Parts: sequence; structure tokens; C-alpha cells
Amino acid sequence: MQIKIEVPRIEDFKEVNKLAKQVHDLHVKWRPDLFLSIDEVISIEEFEKMIQNKEIIIAKIQDEIVGYTTFNIKEKDKPGFRYKKQLQIDAICVNEKNRGNGIGKELLEYVKKYAKENGCTDIYLTVNEENKNAIKVYEKFGFKVKNIAYSMQI
Repeated sequence: MQIKIEVPRIEDFKEVNKLAKQVHDLHVKWRPDLFLSIDEVISIEEFEKMIQNKEIIIAKIQDEIVGYTTFNIKEKDKPGFRYKKQLQIDAICVNEKNRGNGIGKELLEYVKKYAKENGCTDIYLTVNEENKNAIKVYEKFGFKVKNIAYSMQI
């Protein structure tokens, strides 16, 4: 099974949104206090901008899109803190029927290589505590827990 990683074309918009909805629906289930159920997770304008800025990649097996990730690079240079050029992963998704086949790892490998090529100091992502499978993938890949966020509904 050959996984091909590439920047999507505008024609891939609907397929990427189908995948985005899979992940978004999980977040709606886990955190209904934050997320609303919607049909279109990524707008066409957002998608076009991500393509132009090369802030989205897709994973394909043959001609089928089986995953994607979105990311951006931010520089952090504040007094009292070490300089960071951080690649932040905003979303990563593997089609539910293709999970467990190394697609997430391939997306992460691409992002890691891209981060190195662009002089990044680290890669950052957040994950919902309910997403046990993703947590396993991230930890196996080498990510470490660096922060714990608390929330209280009032």
C-alpha cells in the first residue's frame, strides 16, 4: 500500500471536508460545550488560502484521499523566553476506515521534515483527552506532554 503525500488541489475540497467532518463530529461528541455540529468544517476561502500557503497536505492511496493535516509556523520571541519557531499542527485526520495503516505516521513524518527544512525548533499540537488512539500515535511518534489545560463550566 503506497501512501502519497501532496498539497491538495481545489478540486479536493469536498473530500477533505468529508474527512474534516469525521473528526469534527468526534469533537462535538466529546466537547459539546465548545463545538457545534456543522456540515462544512473548512470554508472554500480557508481551503484556498491553506493551499496557497502550503499549510495543508493530503495523504492518498491510489486516487483516494485518506487523510490530511493542516499546520502553520509561528515565531515566538518574547523577553524571558527562549526563541521558538514552532510548527503548530491545527488538525490531523485519517479516514476512519483507514486508521491503523500508518497514514497518520506518514503525515507526521512529512510535517516533521517540513519543520526541519523551515528551521523550526519544535512541533506543537493539542489533542482531546478522549482521543486515546491519536494520543498513542503521537506518543509513539515521539511527542511528549508539555502542558495540561484545565476547564470548568460555570
